[in-house]
Amino acid sequence: MSPHNPPDPFDPAQLGPVRLRNRIIKAATSEGRSPDGLVTQDLIDFHVAYARGGVGLTTVAYCCVSPEGASAPGQILMTRNAVPGLQRLTEAVHAEGAAISAQLGHAGPVASKKITGVTAMAPSRMVNPTALEYCRAISRREIAGVVECFADAAEIAVDSGADSTPSNCTSATIICPARS
Repeated sequence: MSPHNPPDPFDPAQLGPVRLRNRIIKAATSEGRSPDGLVTQDLIDFHVAYARGGVGLTTVAYCCVSPEGASAPGQILMTRNAVPGLQRLTEAVHAEGAAISAQLGHAGPVASKKITGVTAMAPSRMVNPTALEYCRAISRREIAGVVECFADAAEIAVDSGADSTPSNCTSATIICPARS
């Protein structure tokens, strides 16, 4: 592939081990369609519409790896209780010929105490830039716990039929600031 001869976006593509029917990917967007932290028929219909529309891959946005990692209401909480709904979602999208990914995330410093019930965690004490609340410093033990939550959530996603599990590593989530 060269800049003078770019690939056709409608040609099939290989994304790691996943074969996509084309190169069109629906990016993660904040759907807010899981009010109890579980997949709803509304969420299934939302992603099936993209699959029917022809995308190669649709991304379920912000699947929380732990309850204190939520950044907004209506996000899926990646627990074993979520598996039946996630399986219905992945099966419905696959039936339309598309692949599906589950974007995993932990909001860290941008988690709101109003949503999670606990003070947000950050690499050091700071003001949450979205909720204007103080965050507390995360401990080494809690860092290990968050890593374990990501591993468990990835296993749940794969067990539910997801084709990939990208992580939300934006500048405001727990992963990115912890690297600095």
